[in-house]
Amino acid sequence: MRKIVFFLMMAFSGQMYGQTASCNCDQAFTELVNKIETEYPGFAFKTKDGLAYSNFKEKLAQSSKDATSAQCPALLKAYTDYFKDPHLWVGSNGAPFSGATSGKGKESINIHIPDFKNKILSGKDKLEGIWKNETYTIGLKKSNTNEYTGFIIESAYKEWKPKEIKFKLYNDNEFEYALLDGTTKTGTFRVIDNSILQLEDVSVQFVKYLPKPTLSEGELSQKLGELNGFYIKRLSSRTAIIKLPSFDYKYMRTIDSLISNNKDLLESENLIIDLRGNGGGTTDAYQKLLPYISGKAIRNTGTEFLATQTYIDNLKAYKKTLDKDTSATDTDDHIKRLENNLGKFVNFSGSQHPEVAIEQIAVSPKSPRHIIILANGMTGSSAEYFLFIAKQSKKVKIFGKPSYGALDYGNAYLVNLKCSGYQVFLPTYRALRLPDYPIDNIGIQPDVYMDKSIEDWIAFAVDYLEN
Repeated sequence: MRKIVFFLMMAFSGQMYGQTASCNCDQAFTELVNKIETEYPGFAFKTKDGLAYSNFKEKLAQSSKDATSAQCPALLKAYTDYFKDPHLWVGSNGAPFSGATSGKGKESINIHIPDFKNKILSGKDKLEGIWKNETYTIGLKKSNTNEYTGFIIESAYKEWKPKEIKFKLYNDNEFEYALLDGTTKTGTFRVIDNSILQLEDVSVQFVKYLPKPTLSEGELSQKLGELNGFYIKRLSSRTAIIKLPSFDYKYMRTIDSLISNNKDLLESENLIIDLRGNGGGTTDAYQKLLPYISGKAIRNTGTEFLATQTYIDNLKAYKKTLDKDTSATDTDDHIKRLENNLGKFVNFSGSQHPEVAIEQIAVSPKSPRHIIILANGMTGSSAEYFLFIAKQSKKVKIFGKPSYGALDYGNAYLVNLKCSGYQVFLPTYRALRLPDYPIDNIGIQPDVYMDKSIEDWIAFAVDYLEN
């Protein structure tokens, strides 16, 4: 069985260098450029216009000579942004640099927060109020007849300050939402029982705090569990749903238990698989689901890895973490082949046709007749690969919106640069379906597009399956 892992554990990245050095921005930029030009698998493809790339790089190089430590993160980010690869970024402390460091700044609202709190207690507008989740406390104020402004009251991130505008809601149920990296996402929102504000396309929910929500604490917990958690349940006598919000390694046991303990539900006539907001993880997480959704075989696209000393060192560090009873034969073979081909691309499949690997599937004898997978713009990486292979099954249709678009270059890892404090998140392989079938910044396209008039995607899917 062939599996593709989309990231290497980041814990090993700290072992790449010993004592790091303090650098000026010119030195940091030079090191980052060298790292990308020699170790990024997509470099040659992304710089086919050599003159445009050289001019761009030279302009940043000149700017880096005079850039202050405060200006440097934005300059480094501008360089990695050139490659338009969601799996490639520069940052620090395990997070990418925010676009806000570019000097563009954030919008703020002129408001006296204590007065706002007093006003909403006696107000009648159903949206105006204070809304919370685990990260933000948001004040939501009606700006005009067509717009509401969501501003920060408290934030778990130092990048966000009180009164700064986090999102805006519009009367056509659309929103604009500012992410931590300074980019803006748009999509549709809905309000559930006057208690939960769901921004669907960024997979974010806020619970009403003031005025008091309609739902009880228990009801809120149940609703939020269904929106964010792992579960499987029956929707009707003919249709069941399984919700998988992540494919991270840490959730593999949870997913395996759901599948192993609920075979009767997975064998329903119709099955809905909800992958909205699933940012990926590892393809190992969904292997036990494949017999219920696939045909007799899956055509997996091949990959080839760029042999670099950094990747070799990561594999050696990974090998040291293996349990003594776990075989390291494959890892040793990979290390040896990479060491013998430094600077070249290596395909580990050994197949006569490395661009594809046929995986035979033992189909469950009682698998569903019809399957709908729900996906949105936050369905990414290995979750997108699930969509890619699921589309090969005649009984599967994807409902929703184009997925995130981060699948062309993968198995990314975080590595410290020698310049103190800077890190780069760097892929190690490129997909062999390129350039014929690019997915980065495009996404997997749905079979049925869920437009903004469809408020309840699950109800729509059930109706489609049963009527």
